[in-house]
Amino acid sequence: MKNFPQEMSHASGATLALDNTRILISLKQPKERSAVEQFLHAMELFLEDEADEGMVPGERVNHTRTRYFVQSRRPLDDGMLAKIEEAGAQLGLDWIGPVYNQAGQRGRRGLMAPLPHVALIKLRQRDAGFKLPEGLGAKGAAEPAIQEIAEKSRYLNGHHYLQISNVKEINAYQLRDRLGQMTNTPIADFQFETMPLLTPTSVSPNDALFPQQWDMTRIEAGGPGTTGWDITTGAATTVICVLDEGCDLNHPDLRFAAPGINLGTMSGDGSPTGNHGTACAGIVAATYNNGTGVTGVAGDARILPVAFDAWTDVEVANGINYASAHGASIISMSFGFNGWSHAIIDPAIQAAFNNDLVMCVATHNYNGPITYPATNPLVIAVGASDEIDNRKTPMSPDGEPWGSNFGPQISVVSPGVHIPTTDIHGAGGYNAGDYDLVFNGTSSATPHVAGLAALIRSVYPTLDNVQVRAHIERTAQKVGAVAYAETAGKSNGSWNQEMGYGRINVFRALDEADVMIKDAPADSGAEPFTGGNFWDFSDIVVRINDDNVFVPSDPLKSKNVERGQANYIYVRVTNKGARTARNVTVSTRITPFVGLQFVYPPDWTHVDAMHVSPTGITTSFASVPAGGTVMAKFRIEASQTETLYGWEASHPWHPCLLAVVKSDNDYAFANAPLTGSPISARLNNLAQRNLSVIDVLGGAHATFPFVMGSRFNRETRMSLVIDRSHLPAGMPLTLSLDEDGAAFPAIDFANQADPMPTPTQGQDDMKKDCGLVFLQDTKVMTRFGCCCGILTLSKGSRFDCLPTHTLGNVTVEGGDVVLRDGKRYVEITQPVARINMEKDAAMLYPLGLQTGIPAGAEAGAQYAINVAQLDAQGTPVGGASMVYHVS
Repeated sequence: MKNFPQEMSHASGATLALDNTRILISLKQPKERSAVEQFLHAMELFLEDEADEGMVPGERVNHTRTRYFVQSRRPLDDGMLAKIEEAGAQLGLDWIGPVYNQAGQRGRRGLMAPLPHVALIKLRQRDAGFKLPEGLGAKGAAEPAIQEIAEKSRYLNGHHYLQISNVKEINAYQLRDRLGQMTNTPIADFQFETMPLLTPTSVSPNDALFPQQWDMTRIEAGGPGTTGWDITTGAATTVICVLDEGCDLNHPDLRFAAPGINLGTMSGDGSPTGNHGTACAGIVAATYNNGTGVTGVAGDARILPVAFDAWTDVEVANGINYASAHGASIISMSFGFNGWSHAIIDPAIQAAFNNDLVMCVATHNYNGPITYPATNPLVIAVGASDEIDNRKTPMSPDGEPWGSNFGPQISVVSPGVHIPTTDIHGAGGYNAGDYDLVFNGTSSATPHVAGLAALIRSVYPTLDNVQVRAHIERTAQKVGAVAYAETAGKSNGSWNQEMGYGRINVFRALDEADVMIKDAPADSGAEPFTGGNFWDFSDIVVRINDDNVFVPSDPLKSKNVERGQANYIYVRVTNKGARTARNVTVSTRITPFVGLQFVYPPDWTHVDAMHVSPTGITTSFASVPAGGTVMAKFRIEASQTETLYGWEASHPWHPCLLAVVKSDNDYAFANAPLTGSPISARLNNLAQRNLSVIDVLGGAHATFPFVMGSRFNRETRMSLVIDRSHLPAGMPLTLSLDEDGAAFPAIDFANQADPMPTPTQGQDDMKKDCGLVFLQDTKVMTRFGCCCGILTLSKGSRFDCLPTHTLGNVTVEGGDVVLRDGKRYVEITQPVARINMEKDAAMLYPLGLQTGIPAGAEAGAQYAINVAQLDAQGTPVGGASMVYHVS
């Protein structure tokens, strides 16, 4: 097989090795299968149709009407190929292509045919015309006869689709090599059109019956009670492209937006080239409430059928771009194959994403890693769940020997076994009838999600594709025997690599509200909030009088308080969701200290000496419309100001305010992971205001005390970042590391106890402190207060020193550590300084910033200082700010 390279490099980097027992034959005109088989048997060849060991039920070899994968029982050589070509003239043989096996793929899944008669070429500079360089023919041989197929080039994002008619003289492999040998070539990229040996659909049909449409009840699209279809059944203006094997255009239970196209000819319509597409279309949008058959998820939406011919990567790219150009806003893709070229398909996915399409792609049915293109981050990768809401595996109770693929790209799962749906009517489909009651696989799971996307776009047409995806992921139910957890890069809730964000729930996705308290004026509600300090200018305001003034961005109008009288807290709640929020409640807490870290739930829900609850005035709302706001109101009683604020110790700091908002249909918050930091930045239902505004005089000495650490922070290293960039260069700023805590009398720093000690911690502390132990009964004469007496101590009594908690191993960037009167200070010399230190787990540490207000400061001048606490990974977990206002 000298005309075909023994090895090639796949676009993924994997090696493609020539399989010399297989070929792909192409006919000039369609022939009856029996005639092809008769020809092959005469040549001691056979069609690739026999079941492969470990093959997923329902998989098919990717024969077309003119192309057939052929296998030989012995290796094929050039002489055998010549005999096939000579004998094939009577059959109408057009060309013979090689078959390659992709390294790392199991069985026949990695077998593919890079087509020998097609070259996909991208020029370094785009122009209106296209012309290959001359001199590409072999010495003494003809030049390649090449024609560009404009209709296919049109949907290939800059690649030209070139078809070689004299493929026997020069094939695409030889053309690529000769182009690569040329200097100053205008070619920027050369790709092959790749045809998989197995049809890359994800279906596993069987013949067992099952109660009709259990799936629609499970995902709460329909069934008892209030469901998604009570909100919408889809709009006729919403178009879902079923990119598949076409659809039965005459099926009585399907309605189409357009007749579609055949991707082999780039003409005609989306009529079936197989059974698979009609089954997928029924799950997406079988007609709702017409008294016939089944109902799709979006039963009043419309379908754009697009039919594969050879399932090549060129057809995938063309299909995506065709859908984008012909009115679809969602594409359902129930297929996957790792052998396709990313360079051909990824630009089409990117273009469709840029055009605001939602793309739903099956993860596949091999119980292993997710297949391409579901691995592309711009698509929703859909896995299959079984009838007991676990990931479908070979051990699922349905008994089917396949499993839903899973991994880091998975988004959500949906039902994928025993799914009733439409079938090609009559005897031409999976069954003799108009319906298949047991359609299986991630092929059946994917159209459920595409239908949900269509429902969301029908009722909320202004949402973009990112927002639609967020609705689907945030409202998925955390089902299955797996643990969901907060995961880096997964911003829509807790996640698991088997189930993604969970199994979809149609009602929740359509009914979702998203109540929030802004972390700053520019907060859009995206989680996590990254627009600045989330403790400075949140939508929480404190006023001396109940005057309804709400200007959170102005410290002088948002954090003024008076001792000895009632003060008022305003909390503004915004519903950024698409649905009216129901039963909205707001609660607040005040801490009697300026803390740098707060943990949910204890700091946000407890009412104790460290978490004081102000008096509620307006705290609940029956509803908040989408896009609307409401103002909750609380009062700090006059008696509370005596202990909550620091005047009694001559430290005029203000406490931290915490607020939380909940709603019956804020499903994202209900499903959110509620651990980790920074909690208020990660969850927009939580907010804090940790900004003190203090009136001072020019020339005054000023101290800003605060508390570092948390009772629920068990790290042993921590950093502070101090920002003095808003202070004059000559204005001193010093951090005191060894404060006594007198500024915060509500906290007993000397007797702190770890709320979650390890089993050996008490013993370790005892050994470390090495206290005084009385070995015998002992009597000691001593004085207590004004009384002298005898203290009797029994044998074994101890006198242990109180444990001391001191910050250790301090290093500074942007400042210097100095020692004064036995205490440590850090002089902040740069606009931003970072102090790294060791600490004990679960302990609070009192610190303070000291400065001097310039003597010549004018009235109204403001001097701002910010301090942030970072965890061991360098992530801000909280902070506090001080604004000194010269009066």
